[in-house]
Amino acid sequence: MAERLGYALYGEGLRPGDRIAFFGDPDPKLVLAFYAAVGIGAIPLVPSPLLTVPELTAIFQDAEPQMVIHDGRHAETIMAMVEVLGYCPKLFTTDEEGPTSNSLDALLQQEFASPPNGYYNRNADDTAVLIYTGGTTGRPKGVMHSHRGMAAWNLLTPSAGFGHDLGRRVLVLNLSHLVGQFQLWATMAAGGCLVFLDQYPADVHRIMEAVERDRITQLSTVGQLLRDLTREASATDRKLESLTLIGCGGSFISPDTLRKAVSQFPGALIVNNYSQAECGMSISRLFPVQHMDDPVRLRSVGRPADLAAQGEQAFEIRIIGTDGREAVTGDAGEIVVRGAQTMLGYWRQLEASVETMPDDWIRTGDVGYLDAEGYLYVLDRLKDMVIVGGSNVFCSEVEQVIATHEAVSDAAVLGVPLPGEGETLVAFIVLRDGGSLDLTRLRAHCEPHLAGYKWPTHLFILEAFPRTAVDKVDKKRLREQLTSSVFGG
Repeated sequence: MAERLGYALYGEGLRPGDRIAFFGDPDPKLVLAFYAAVGIGAIPLVPSPLLTVPELTAIFQDAEPQMVIHDGRHAETIMAMVEVLGYCPKLFTTDEEGPTSNSLDALLQQEFASPPNGYYNRNADDTAVLIYTGGTTGRPKGVMHSHRGMAAWNLLTPSAGFGHDLGRRVLVLNLSHLVGQFQLWATMAAGGCLVFLDQYPADVHRIMEAVERDRITQLSTVGQLLRDLTREASATDRKLESLTLIGCGGSFISPDTLRKAVSQFPGALIVNNYSQAECGMSISRLFPVQHMDDPVRLRSVGRPADLAAQGEQAFEIRIIGTDGREAVTGDAGEIVVRGAQTMLGYWRQLEASVETMPDDWIRTGDVGYLDAEGYLYVLDRLKDMVIVGGSNVFCSEVEQVIATHEAVSDAAVLGVPLPGEGETLVAFIVLRDGGSLDLTRLRAHCEPHLAGYKWPTHLFILEAFPRTAVDKVDKKRLREQLTSSVFGG
């Protein structure tokens, strides 16, 4: 059916190298059209359905898709975006035909001749897909991944503990997310079954319902979702024993969360992945069950060399200091990687591509180090390192400590410049239901775990955090919520 739809899209004018955007919650029709587009050499992009009209417009202005397939729920956003876009791509809807969008179902009913022989001379290094990063500043960046790179993703499955048959997976994250894309490509490549939720964004109760109803065997999550799933699973009588693997990543996951997940799901292998949109899946991965009694090792993201030992097309990893030289073991610096999965570059942004990929190495923008046994530790984003009283502080370290407080549901920390010199730390938290916390009690909670200069000097309590398109805390928007009067200027 994907081949038939591909012929139909070709008949509607879509050609190899053209961009086609998908906008909406994941469902079988969108996925079918995604595969159809790839099959005829078009380049799909899947902006997050959580984006506002200005955010979506910026991506469309960058990618210039010739065709858009959307669902009915997000039709108004698409129409509002088209009004300011400057051109009108051809629109199709997965729901009932509207005044401006044709029905994808109706398109499938039409007869289209197959494209002419030789219309697409496929090359492994052609761009297969654009994944837009979840950054919060500047122009959107479309990460270009090749067919060769996507094939390397699919080769991940055996050594990641997935086995050659991916079983039954539930799609938890939108296809705009790296993990969502991985599930889409790898599940089908391995002949697995992909189950869709009734509603997105996903919540833990819908996920648990799907696991029980459809006997889901494998699940991919992000850090906060794993923590919530573990907590809620302990308070429910739902039967979740079908799970054999739970993958997680996207942000730092505390040793406490990993331990609890291993204990709560004894029949499932928990896998903590370190990945980036620019690098594809699994730069490195940790199996927490092997390190339950080692709190230091549980803070790592595994040993990259182990992937090569398992026969995987693993990444080469280096740690580069501020002087541009490779750091010695145990010293922190920027993590740079090279491997078959890495991007071709940023769409139409040569300067940014060259800056990020010197000599074909990807500068991740993450600070980390390798220990004497080759385990990789990710400390923070470079831009989130704060200088307090002349000492470096990683915001993620402070966030991890705050998140262990029983009243805290989520935490974020920013460095804010002081009127004189240096910076101070500001904490934002979301409370659990019925929880309460003030700055004095927060600092007392930090005291046993952090040096005094790492304690927050200001605390803001929010009902929810603003988030980026890939569900990370949007620190730019948090910073905008700070009033200059708080810091004297």
